[in-house]
Amino acid sequence: MKRLLVFFIVAFLFNVSVDAQAWRMKRYEAILGIGTSHYFGDIGGWSKDENILGLRDFNLTQTRPNIYFGFRYKLYQNLALKLNLTFGYLHGDDSGGTNESRNFKFYTAIFEPSFQVEYVFIKEKEAMSYLMMKGRGMSQFNPSLSSYVFLGLGGAFFNITEKENLQYFILEYSQVALVVPLGIGLKLGLNTNWSIGFELGGRFTTSDYLDGYTSEYSESKDVYFFGVLNMVYKIKTAANGLPVFK
Repeated sequence: MKRLLVFFIVAFLFNVSVDAQAWRMKRYEAILGIGTSHYFGDIGGWSKDENILGLRDFNLTQTRPNIYFGFRYKLYQNLALKLNLTFGYLHGDDSGGTNESRNFKFYTAIFEPSFQVEYVFIKEKEAMSYLMMKGRGMSQFNPSLSSYVFLGLGGAFFNITEKENLQYFILEYSQVALVVPLGIGLKLGLNTNWSIGFELGGRFTTSDYLDGYTSEYSESKDVYFFGVLNMVYKIKTAANGLPVFK
């Protein structure tokens, strides 16, 4: 009985030690995702008086797709750096909004590279749990839910297609803007190698021309959101700290 008790104590302490170090064994993650793009600017939408909390501006008919690639490196267990490459579309239409009589419409293709810093406030359980079970020996599992916030800096490279009455407005503007991504993410560990995740983040830009138009009543720069459902693959880390692609 004493030996069995000692075994469980040692196994527990070993598991705690593994839990503290397991994240170092897979510090790199490759990410692929698809999602939706949501534009908030001068075209489409509702006035503040008719749009409490801006909820009416989330319009499914003006939602467009995006595709996302990412590469994450964990500095610490709760702090990571991430490279992001996102390609998507934005769309706005005055139809059904405050400025319906103006009848402007646009489509924008956008490419956004960015770097982000992530802070994990609900940690992922990376540890391997060792259990003594008859006929099975030691087994492992790591299903877990984690959550993080992110802040970054990037660029937006965009190309606009003016539609309806908008093509008659000829304005000079740059098709490049700085972008500050800010948002939140969730990750669910499926096994030791794969996770599924979701991110929702706003993109605050230095441009008021993502739609090819700026209004005299505009009080802020254009904003867009990306919502992304992604798959995450954990890459093994070698003793020298480099990823192992085998």
